[in-house]
Amino acid sequence: MAFLFRGYVRLLQRWTLPTQMVTASICAGTGDLIHQLGFEEKRLDEIEWYKTRRLMAYGGLVFAPCSNTWHRVLNRINLRNRVTTVLARTATDLTFFSPFATCLFYAAQGTMEARPFRTPAIPDAPQGIYERLEERLWPTVQKQWAVFGPANLINLSVVPLYARPPFMNVISIGWNTFLASAQSRGGLTPEEALSRDILIAAAEVME
Repeated sequence: MAFLFRGYVRLLQRWTLPTQMVTASICAGTGDLIHQLGFEEKRLDEIEWYKTRRLMAYGGLVFAPCSNTWHRVLNRINLRNRVTTVLARTATDLTFFSPFATCLFYAAQGTMEARPFRTPAIPDAPQGIYERLEERLWPTVQKQWAVFGPANLINLSVVPLYARPPFMNVISIGWNTFLASAQSRGGLTPEEALSRDILIAAAEVME
């Protein structure tokens, strides 16, 4: 196990962003599978793989590059001593990045679902991205603070810069399980998204 960890650290040091992207994608997919197998109690042949693919795409292609850039910004905060620096970085992260990441998650997932930005005024219309975010932003951010506040204190104080996003990804396997649960409530299957797109297009033509 030690040589695997050393190999992973070397990959992080040499190919930082690609390694972070792969790590984030795997952790996001793991969180979704934990939710489907452990909490929804599905069998392997019942897994809805499109949900796993969406979360993996978000984690690797959307979240990881943003997180990489953000941690570089945080690293520029340097105060008089280590304790105040870590506290300032943690407060900055929770104040700015947590709400941003929550908005990013629901916007990205809504886009992959082909969800409209605003809820259309037609019967049985899917909830729009804006309304979904308006309903879920504050509760999600509160939970995010509870999880990542303590984790950030550790991450920003003792973990090297290149390893911070992967460290948080490992911590966030549990968080991704929660996000998978949140996304599944009112989520759209590909078939539902297609049929509702047709309804919305028909309503627009009739107008």
